[in-house]
Amino acid sequence: MTEPVVQQLDIPKVYGKPSVLLTWAAVRKELEEAPQYWVATTRPDGRPHVVPRDGVWLDAAWYYGGSPETVHNRNLENNSEVVMHIGEGLEAIIVEGEAKNVRLELEIAERLADANNRKYSDYGLNTKADIYVTRGILELKARRVLAWTNLPENATRFLFKP
Repeated sequence: MTEPVVQQLDIPKVYGKPSVLLTWAAVRKELEEAPQYWVATTRPDGRPHVVPRDGVWLDAAWYYGGSPETVHNRNLENNSEVVMHIGEGLEAIIVEGEAKNVRLELEIAERLADANNRKYSDYGLNTKADIYVTRGILELKARRVLAWTNLPENATRFLFKP
């Protein structure tokens, strides 16, 4: 994976001026360790839809599931643009990109299943890698990530090449 371009986030002057950049390693660690994520999709009529999801950040993408009948999955059929975030506002990480159902190569599927089973061990599930190979999983590849732990001081933008 190539490292993202790191920039100070432009925010209205009334909030102050960012002066410190976060590192991608620190932000990625937060994404990897988050227990839940909020994902926003757009309904066909343009109304937003937000739902909490479990998921796993692995390498350069966030993987999550859900029945094809759920609203957020049906929304992806019309508009694959997604925003996912963690944090409570004063500290936040916001990931923008495109989500789509992918079937993974076995090596990545095994790593994802292991990470999922470790992260959500209290669920009592034993996810097998073959489900990600045969049925697939939703993958959100980041195009842009906005993050801060102390707004406005370290408001940072990470840009990923397509």
